[in-house]
Amino acid sequence: MELKGIDVSAHQGKINWDKVAAYGMDFVMLRITEMGNVVDSYFETNYAACNKYNIPVGVYKYSYAMTITEIQSEARKVVSTLNGRKIQYPVWLDLEYHNQRTLGAESIHKMADAFREIVEAAGYKFGIYCNLDWYTNMICSHLKKYDFWIARYPTNDNGTLQERLRPDFGVGWQYSSKATIPGISTKVDRNIFYKNYVEEQKKEETAVATTDKLKEFTDLGDLYAGEETGKPYLEKATLAYLDDFQKNAGYNNYTKFARDVNSWGQPGCQGQPWCAVYQFWKLVKVFGLTKALQIMGGGFYNCQSVTRHAKQKGTWKKTPKKGALIIFRNGSHIGSVRTYDTKYVYTNEGNTSSAAGVVANGGACRNKKYKLTDSAIDGYVWIDYGTKTDQASTETAKTLNTKPKFVGKVTATELNVRSWAGAENPKIKKWPLLKKGNLVDVCDTVKAADGSDWYYIRIDGKYYGFVAARYIQKQ
Repeated sequence: MELKGIDVSAHQGKINWDKVAAYGMDFVMLRITEMGNVVDSYFETNYAACNKYNIPVGVYKYSYAMTITEIQSEARKVVSTLNGRKIQYPVWLDLEYHNQRTLGAESIHKMADAFREIVEAAGYKFGIYCNLDWYTNMICSHLKKYDFWIARYPTNDNGTLQERLRPDFGVGWQYSSKATIPGISTKVDRNIFYKNYVEEQKKEETAVATTDKLKEFTDLGDLYAGEETGKPYLEKATLAYLDDFQKNAGYNNYTKFARDVNSWGQPGCQGQPWCAVYQFWKLVKVFGLTKALQIMGGGFYNCQSVTRHAKQKGTWKKTPKKGALIIFRNGSHIGSVRTYDTKYVYTNEGNTSSAAGVVANGGACRNKKYKLTDSAIDGYVWIDYGTKTDQASTETAKTLNTKPKFVGKVTATELNVRSWAGAENPKIKKWPLLKKGNLVDVCDTVKAADGSDWYYIRIDGKYYGFVAARYIQKQ
């Protein structure tokens, strides 16, 4: 893989970035400050243009420092100029100032480290730019573990890549200083990179998001299990005090979780076993309504339905994973995996008790543990915590009208009833299919992800779901 780009500074003057972008540019390295430790006069203009045309950016600092204090000042100027703004490529320390050679390799090492520490502390990647001679004679082995951008081009440089000069080290190669690019009136440095910082950044961001969502899901379970307080959420005897963890405790299966799920236009099944509704509620809080439905299916309130849905989607597994759902006793109970080791799986469950073993239809949220070999465990539903959230669907659901606006007739031979607007969403469990000529109550209209209209309907006076509006004729 080779990515092609340029590096520019005030020396190039005013650049026609429209032409540069049209020519095609995988990245641009911008000089950020110049001699005197002042900002390059074209940096802000060039940075804004690269953002406008979605060209990935890195910055470089030609160092004139002769002491650690001076190079720290250069680094701080770079960081303050960036001011937290996002760049995709590293901050490059440009080492080529001839006076610095008199300092020796060890001093260069210490100065480069001082620069690096400030740059990395600000959240930016660090790399070193230098030519082949500097890399060979001035860069010590300690520094060579970092990313290097190597300059090497022929004496008779004509702007083209000379394969015979390609270095066999470094993540990037500046192969010419005399290239011609549409939109730039002067000669310009041309580079190729072998490392795709943009893709690496995406992977890192996904990993961080995955960790954050998994932690959010686990912490939410711990909160309701009373992990720190010793006072878990208890189900209620009546509909009073649903938000209080301890008041009005009883065994009538009334919970805040069922109430909230109902408010999202879904069957919360208030007054019924709530182990699955609790897990669904947590997933909605972390991912949003549509993603939670895609994970657990349209019959999320039924453990056996969750199992069938997971098997159809390929997320059903026989081994645990942090954040996975865990199904017990042929789909009679469900929890989630907090963590596991070589002997035990540690769970968070609703509608259970503190007693050992599987307790279905108990009265509390609890953290529990089981041996991995426990025969009561059916299996696990693995969850991708890198999945993008969609809380907009949750907010939309809260505003859905549940009172009929008109009666509609199904015009399609068969019409799937979905748990949310869009064909990608699972069907509802209670009434998944309508036939041609069936009459339904149309309560509201919602836009699907593809922009199409879907009706929020009521079937048989009590079941709610979503159907494509184009297959419903107003009566």
